[in-house]
Amino acid sequence: MCEAKVYLETDSGRELVMNDVVSVKPETNSLELVDLFGDRKSVSATIKEIKLLDHEILLEPH
Repeated sequence: MCEAKVYLETDSGRELVMNDVVSVKPETNSLELVDLFGDRKSVSATIKEIKLLDHEILLEPH
């Protein structure tokens, strides 16, 4: 399976944003996340790191 967990990294640590993410689409000032079930979430952040072997996407807030 290729789903990923998406985390937002802040000064206080990592916060889980969404599980089972299958798509990340850049928007003008945000990222649109879509999970395995089609649920969508918009996050005001940029991609910091993608860890393919760990199935993790790390974001940092704007």
